[in-house]
Amino acid sequence: MVDHVPGLMLPILGVSLIAGLATTGGALCVLLLGSLGGRRLSGLLGFAAGVMLSVVAFDLLPSAWNWGGIGAVSGGFCLGALLIAACDFLLTQVTLSSKRGREAGPLRKMGYLIALGISLHDFPEGIAIAAGTAAESHLGWVVALAIGLHNIPEGIATAAPLRMSGMVPWKIIALTLVMAFFTPLGTLLGFGILAQSTQSIALLLALAGGAMAYLVWDELWPEASKRSPRWAWVGAIIGALGMAALSGMHH
Repeated sequence: MVDHVPGLMLPILGVSLIAGLATTGGALCVLLLGSLGGRRLSGLLGFAAGVMLSVVAFDLLPSAWNWGGIGAVSGGFCLGALLIAACDFLLTQVTLSSKRGREAGPLRKMGYLIALGISLHDFPEGIAIAAGTAAESHLGWVVALAIGLHNIPEGIATAAPLRMSGMVPWKIIALTLVMAFFTPLGTLLGFGILAQSTQSIALLLALAGGAMAYLVWDELWPEASKRSPRWAWVGAIIGALGMAALSGMHH
């Protein structure tokens, strides 16, 4: 494993858990404030999309390139996008075909689907935090911050349909707390993989980049621009520029 990693493992696992708990924070927003207005939600989702694309473009892919070149970048990126696409497809099939899913009503099904999807996304995102830490000591923190910010609207997206379907608040909070642990679990697994081979750093960074780019393209941006395209763009530009400035401070 890379020399600086062992000393950072515990703090990074802590940061990873905080990033995961941002999902619960998003759910709390819904339970305390009610459903966010269309413009506000669009701005928030756009901001998360801008942050994630900035991390992919300015941190994950350049680091992957430095560690493994074009082969690792293109292979890992495509693999990450395909992984999330396959998870989305399978979850949709499973939920639509289950009797219980149909009976619980479309809103509850949507809430569960989002929760399952986010949990699966959080796992490779946790691995990305570990890979980022191994590549450059600051990159794990940058990735964790991006994931934390993007988990807030994901928590909102999970809680809103479940609350509207009549689910009691404590069950929603319990569900998001379980989801929160997938990020540090992914980080732990990432450190385990890296202990076996540092060659996998480039591939894992690019894989995370592909997963995050697909998430923005397939989920975050369509949702953001559906309600208020102008506010989505404002949020995206602020998020991208803010994250690019934060990355620039480290380089």
